[in-house]
Amino acid sequence: MHLSLTALALAAAVPMVSAYPVKADSLNCRAGPGTSYDVVRKYKKGVDVKITCQTTGPSIEGDNLWDKTSDGCYVADFYIQTGTSGYVTDKCGDSSGGGDSGGDLPGLNAVQSKHARAIIGEAKKEGLGRQGCEAGIATAIVESNILIYANKKVPESLNYPHDAVGSDYDSVGIFQQRATFYPDIAADMDAARSAAQFFTEMKRVSGWKTMAVGTLCQKVQRSAYPDRYAEQVGKAGKICAAGGL
Repeated sequence: MHLSLTALALAAAVPMVSAYPVKADSLNCRAGPGTSYDVVRKYKKGVDVKITCQTTGPSIEGDNLWDKTSDGCYVADFYIQTGTSGYVTDKCGDSSGGGDSGGDLPGLNAVQSKHARAIIGEAKKEGLGRQGCEAGIATAIVESNILIYANKKVPESLNYPHDAVGSDYDSVGIFQQRATFYPDIAADMDAARSAAQFFTEMKRVSGWKTMAVGTLCQKVQRSAYPDRYAEQVGKAGKICAAGGL
């Protein structure tokens, strides 16, 4: 089969994603390239991990490469059986195509950017515009720093992918939604679905379309610290703009 020049050019622009087996008994995949970052997920020995790009970080047994996986988190290259101590794909952030296609959103790391895009995507899906997007992102920043929290007081939440574990009442997820009032834990622990729950409540607020965003967030969350949301609206605006709203 003969490819056109256009097809060849497109093929060349797509980054290579190769899978390699984990050689550690249990491998932490972290929010950034280094052991100081939170553990996002774990891989078992023998599991094939897809590497989208590589970057440098703290050395592990003399190997300072860290591999970004297709799940959007980072593992120490030392524990991946690539057959070499050198690069096997593009450097993260390289103009040749490695890393996230959209890159990290302003002020956020890869994990936060992934969750923020899910919130932005839900705002777009529901036609909520910039107002809804800023309310969702500002609330997520205040409640969880745009991370998915499980809670030991809600044991079921620990069964779902999470970035950290909290202990505030029975609050879980990005929006710290109370399991008492939001009993669908699977939805609470999913960025897009929890955003949909937040937006459902938001749309019940009279005048939400023109209300100050910080005030709107407080109307939904009913926080004991009402001023915190307004403080994050500027940052939320930049994130929404970068995400296409």
